[in-house]
Amino acid sequence: MYLGFRGLRALARSLPLAAARAFGRTLGGCAYRCLGLQRRLTEEHLRLALGEGVSAAERSRIARRVFANLGQTFMEWLHLSAVSAQALQALIACDGLEHVRHALAQGNGAILLTAHFGNWEMIPLYLGGLGFKGGVLARRLRYPEYESFLIDLRGAQGISTLARGSLKEVAGLLRANQIVGMLPDQDLDSFEGIFVDFFGRPAHTPVGPAALSLMTGAPILPCFLIREGGRCRLVIEPPVAKPAMHDRTEAIAALTRGWSRVVESYVRRYPDHWVWMHRRWKTQPVKSAEGSGLRAQGQTVSPEPPAPPARPGVPGRASPQPNIQAVAALFLLACCALALGGCGGSGKPSNTSLREPAGTGTVTPNPDADQQMSGFALTGYEVSGAKRWTLEGQGASVEDDIVTIHHPNAVGYDPERTAYLTATAAQMRQKDRHVRMEHDVTIHTSDGLWLATPVLHWIPDQNQVATEEPVRIETDHMLLRGRGARGLTQLKQATIFEDVELILNPTDHETAEAPGHVRITCDGPLAFDYENDIATFEQNVHVEDPNGDLYSDTLIAYLNRASHTIRYAEAVGRVRIHQAHNTAMGERAVYEPSAGKITLVGKPSLLIYPEPHGGSTQFSFGALTPQPQDTATPAVAASR
Repeated sequence: MYLGFRGLRALARSLPLAAARAFGRTLGGCAYRCLGLQRRLTEEHLRLALGEGVSAAERSRIARRVFANLGQTFMEWLHLSAVSAQALQALIACDGLEHVRHALAQGNGAILLTAHFGNWEMIPLYLGGLGFKGGVLARRLRYPEYESFLIDLRGAQGISTLARGSLKEVAGLLRANQIVGMLPDQDLDSFEGIFVDFFGRPAHTPVGPAALSLMTGAPILPCFLIREGGRCRLVIEPPVAKPAMHDRTEAIAALTRGWSRVVESYVRRYPDHWVWMHRRWKTQPVKSAEGSGLRAQGQTVSPEPPAPPARPGVPGRASPQPNIQAVAALFLLACCALALGGCGGSGKPSNTSLREPAGTGTVTPNPDADQQMSGFALTGYEVSGAKRWTLEGQGASVEDDIVTIHHPNAVGYDPERTAYLTATAAQMRQKDRHVRMEHDVTIHTSDGLWLATPVLHWIPDQNQVATEEPVRIETDHMLLRGRGARGLTQLKQATIFEDVELILNPTDHETAEAPGHVRITCDGPLAFDYENDIATFEQNVHVEDPNGDLYSDTLIAYLNRASHTIRYAEAVGRVRIHQAHNTAMGERAVYEPSAGKITLVGKPSLLIYPEPHGGSTQFSFGALTPQPQDTATPAVAASR
């Protein structure tokens, strides 16, 4: 595979573009004739989608053009690695570029959504050559040589390649007002998705683009590269209309249906541009055995046609060898397959709950393991049949009860908030599915929370995560740090155990230096419950406000769910307020960060110290006025 790829690449770079395209179409024709299974899948899927109104002969003609397009596309990629940006611009005419410029003028970036249609890789190359910055989401490929080639091809035009699950990086590009490319037109059950009608049949469709659009404000711009003789036309559609719905789940579903309809319209108009051999309707909603739920099962709508029986060998005569066209076709299909892929509880946990899987320490691959796997995938389901979690890796090895997983990606599903877990390596104990992830471990949620820690223990069947290492949680409006944590996988409930520090609206998330911003520290624990919008700081709480300091035994913060920041907080136990040389004390205080206001309640007392150097005595909290009371308990307000 490696030598064949390098040979074809050298050939494509040496040929004129027209000759490279012609050679690719020839390879595609060979693939159509020699690869019967893929040919039959293509023609059967065309029949299911287009109906009996399209004759079998016409479906066969379309199928031949589908294979020719893939062959031409592959050779174009290899040839374009030697083509300048100016030459690439001359090959493509563009309609709708104003939609990209208008979207970027809004300041939220843009999601360019396309399909495995035409030569989809030319879209980021063309836009990068025009000076647009951004990246594309792409699946990891099995062959490093081919993956590096595509990454370098995009990178030469200033377009980065983002691995699946890189929500923080994707959101960062959009916050930087750049473009992000996505190809969500395939049935990949490792992605969270819903069933959307595609050519009149339910198709499992990723909700990632819609969720990201609603989270960041970036519009979804469908775009398609259409072949027109020797040139291509890039058509960029207006933004998909965002539904005016308050329910987030319904809004995601409506937006997903919206962009899927646009994709279907282009595939219907240009059927030879799409990859019909892909099993788009593989996953179907079927009644679970338990009765009420719907479960996404791997039920193929169009069963694979049975392979023809093998021809018995003739005695005394060698079995026939595949001809050169078949070899070329098999190699082409492998390359095209690569191309398609390119795109809690409170309290500190006991030592038992954080115990590493037996026999593990630092996660390192063992070349002498009992079993080696080139890929790894595991899924857990609820009793109702709904998907609960998935765990995948680029490879794995098995030794006794321990599975070592390379570059793991995991998803913890939830109707309100989905969690995506990534790491460099992981080990799973098979008897209880206890997973230990380490090196650059992250959890990011579908509504914008981000957690990072060196080591994380995940028990997916219990929906629990835990760590004894330093932990960092951030959003656009908050940075939280501490040591040791435990909670639900989706971070809807979690506890940070020690050395807690929270900064509101930090100016620099990397350094967390926040002059002029509110900073809250405590010895711990900090327990936050996003389902009830409450966070409780315990032991030696200190609130550093630009206008003074608040101390208490406990601080109960009431959260703003939309921004993940504090609306107001109630301080309880040995409450003290310091400003300059003055101190106020009380049994309880209400703190409102946005208004800069503290209200002391419960027999407040005030200590005023004279200014140094004989100055006049002043109290700098502002005017102290009694608050209206329904009881006889006095109250003092300190308004800044």
